[in-house]
Amino acid sequence: MNKVSMSCREFREGNTDERQMFAKEFLQEFVRDVAPPKGRDTCTEWTKRIQEQFVRMCPEDCELAQRGSSKEYLVDSSWMETEHGKRVLLACECEWASDRYGDHTLWGLVEEDFEKLLGIKAPFKVLIFSSTSDSRRKGSDPKLDFSVEYARQRIKESLENYWHHLAGETYIFIDFPATGIKDGNGEYRAFAWIANETGKAMVDFEDLGHGELNRIQSL
Repeated sequence: MNKVSMSCREFREGNTDERQMFAKEFLQEFVRDVAPPKGRDTCTEWTKRIQEQFVRMCPEDCELAQRGSSKEYLVDSSWMETEHGKRVLLACECEWASDRYGDHTLWGLVEEDFEKLLGIKAPFKVLIFSSTSDSRRKGSDPKLDFSVEYARQRIKESLENYWHHLAGETYIFIDFPATGIKDGNGEYRAFAWIANETGKAMVDFEDLGHGELNRIQSL
């Protein structure tokens, strides 16, 4: 992402198409080569790849926000403009909630990290999580093995109950479903939500895309 237009950086309405286009371009570049090396499918390796993507994609007039020796400032990853008062351009929280190939993924842990994004003011916010690849099993606990449909429902409730959105704030949600196949390529799917000047949905859950990930081979 060499450039992000100034109109997308401002909190205002009137450029929904441009924000949607940025979200789609961000997704397409972000999921390119993000899968971990073959045979090393762990949360740690996935998180490392995610962080590397944010470093690689950071715009020329931004820097990765850090405080002292810590790798995390306010949220897991963020792009901070080098001018304009060091404002945050994009903030990201990533929560797998368990090993992507473990027995369960816990929605409550994902929700806690999502709530961090609600409070931070940035034109673009990204939530990365891992749902199950299929809908929840009949009779199962909805907080375990949650489907992307369940995630969207809970995210929608949180967004609608939060009344301090700024006009144009764009949320990008990227789901890397836990497929249960350690040596598979993996999948992704994503959707976006954009606020209007009243803090309600200007764009309510637009699908950004889905597909298979490109696996990176071990060095």
